[in-house]
Amino acid sequence: MRTQSVLSDALKRWIELIEQYDFEPQYIKGEYNRIADALSRRLDFLGALITEFGLADNITRSLVEAYHDDPLMVEIIRRLEAKDKATSAEFELVDGLLFLEKAGNKRLCVPNRESLRSLFLGECHDATRHFGYKKTATNLLQQFWWPTMMRDAKLYVETCQVCQRDKPRTQAPLGLLKSLPIPERPSENLSMDFMDTLVTSQSGMRHIFVIVDRFSKYARLIAMPKTAKTEYVIRLFKENWVRDFGLPKSIVSDQDVRFTSELWKAAAAEQGTQQQMTPGNHPEANGQAEQLNRAVQHLLRHYINPNQVDWDEKLALITSLYNNVVHSATGVSPNSLLLTFKPRLPLDFLLHENQPTAAPCTLEFAYHYERLMQQAVEQMRRAHAAMIESENKHRRPSTFQVGDRVWVKSSELGQEHGISRKLMPQYFGPWEVLDIIGDNPDGPSYVIQIPGHLRTYPAFHASKLAPFRETDQFPSCR
Repeated sequence: MRTQSVLSDALKRWIELIEQYDFEPQYIKGEYNRIADALSRRLDFLGALITEFGLADNITRSLVEAYHDDPLMVEIIRRLEAKDKATSAEFELVDGLLFLEKAGNKRLCVPNRESLRSLFLGECHDATRHFGYKKTATNLLQQFWWPTMMRDAKLYVETCQVCQRDKPRTQAPLGLLKSLPIPERPSENLSMDFMDTLVTSQSGMRHIFVIVDRFSKYARLIAMPKTAKTEYVIRLFKENWVRDFGLPKSIVSDQDVRFTSELWKAAAAEQGTQQQMTPGNHPEANGQAEQLNRAVQHLLRHYINPNQVDWDEKLALITSLYNNVVHSATGVSPNSLLLTFKPRLPLDFLLHENQPTAAPCTLEFAYHYERLMQQAVEQMRRAHAAMIESENKHRRPSTFQVGDRVWVKSSELGQEHGISRKLMPQYFGPWEVLDIIGDNPDGPSYVIQIPGHLRTYPAFHASKLAPFRETDQFPSCR
């Protein structure tokens, strides 16, 4: 440093510090520097433990004592004391601590004592901000060694409750999707939903009550105000569907408060209708209504004014357009299946009738309609098979059993006021699985024993859950 013509400020400060001492540095090669002095010691050995806990003396004493209880470490120390060259080339005993030296890096050998290994694993994982397995393994490899270190590190990270609670899962979601069974005939099995347009029309309407027949795909779209109560929804349903097509056998819906109310359940039981509710935040279970919602949004964009306040006036046009077009799932239009005929369109006035039509109540009409129904069922089976095959390529089967503990996505639970969703834990729990809803048409769903104060429906689809991993190998981990 003294021979340099220009010194940096850092070098000036070091020279000023060094001048306070009277010493002569002598370099010794590493292979001869077996008994390292304090200046040659690695500062990062046990450094975090010293500063964080002040337990250096106790840990050193525990390490030395534990060496005598580990047959592998005892054998290595015995060979070192016997001046075995092969062992001396890799291992070194310094102040009772055993080190492994490879590629110029000395690593502390940790004996087979759970409390010590858990402590060092925690230093390299918990105390370093809970990074994943690769970063934890890198921290361990720089400082420590024991025979099963990598396997123990992987298990430690996988069973870390903080990581399980706070980190998102990147694997494919759990729960293979299943298609709803194809109904036997039109108008018996319905799907329902409420679509919020997010804008109030001139007549005070905000929501669209969507009713769709799961067999024919025939739809009814009814505008209603945002504050519509259950009695009003029941009256709309009777006036817009029951009056024309009769009572359905089953209704698939989400868990809207109007569908879960006692009044709606009583009305369904009175008319002999089975209510099938989908798990929370799982729109795939009611895919028929969700697909119709998207189609309605697309069509409304074409016809409404820029101020968007006339959308309810266009619902009749949208409904007619949807019901008259050929549906991809059935291969025919919804009107042809439910009404047994296709209503005339403006284009039909320009063209002559090119197909003879049979009169209703004749054998020819019945034969034609029966064949149309069979074709629609076969087309729906092929569409369902293709959809399930495509969707389940990116999903995994769930294997939760009653009694297992699982994590529940925090997005499934109510958000507290003033709390950021982005900074919340990804999962809550772990909570016990109480029951399996095996016959649920949207795939495996489970009843979870969530705390009562959360006030949410306790059934969750498997895609909203994550397995809770635990181990008995590290009982003293923090």
